[in-house]
Amino acid sequence: MSYTTNYTDEYGHTREVSITEEDSAEALKNDYQEIVRKYNPKYVTIQRVQTKAGEAMHLKVTVKAPSHYLTTNEDSSPKTCESMTADIICYPGYPLKSVSASYASDHYLASPNVFRSGNACIDTWIPFTSSLTTVADKLVRDMIHDPGVTRYESMANSSVAQWHKDGVAAGRFPTIHPKLLYAPEMTALPPRRAVSKPVSAPPLPSRRH
Repeated sequence: MSYTTNYTDEYGHTREVSITEEDSAEALKNDYQEIVRKYNPKYVTIQRVQTKAGEAMHLKVTVKAPSHYLTTNEDSSPKTCESMTADIICYPGYPLKSVSASYASDHYLASPNVFRSGNACIDTWIPFTSSLTTVADKLVRDMIHDPGVTRYESMANSSVAQWHKDGVAAGRFPTIHPKLLYAPEMTALPPRRAVSKPVSAPPLPSRRH
């Protein structure tokens, strides 16, 4: 079995690409192992939970650091908490298929990049560039309100934008130094293991003379 999608390269060329089921599973295993070893367990825990039909992997990512949450889709008054948890779901066909991330609808992160439903705003998925690791990194840094990952120009919840900017200006955000999130020995990460080439690889750009 294989999975297929359209891939547009840096030159704007679009081509159908595919990946085998085995290579998809291997890519997901490699990226899961990377995020497990990447973070400091004192502050970040990665827990695998039982998958449901249509899911390839389901993770609960918890950041044990001061954060803020909202409780309903009409709530605009952030409340303090000492930890925050997000769910990440990966699907068959990863990394061609995008992942999804969300918080509990009654305890979701107060962030300009989290919808009032609790769903996290994921950047446009780019096969072979976007990954479980890029999504996890955005989430854990967002949970400490790190402005380095905040997209003010593409907001999912504008009601907390000024609150977030004020927190940054006052020095309250990020709530802990982002470096603490990472395992000390991972300050210089080794190169990521490359995903196996797709069955139908993107073409090289043609050169005109």
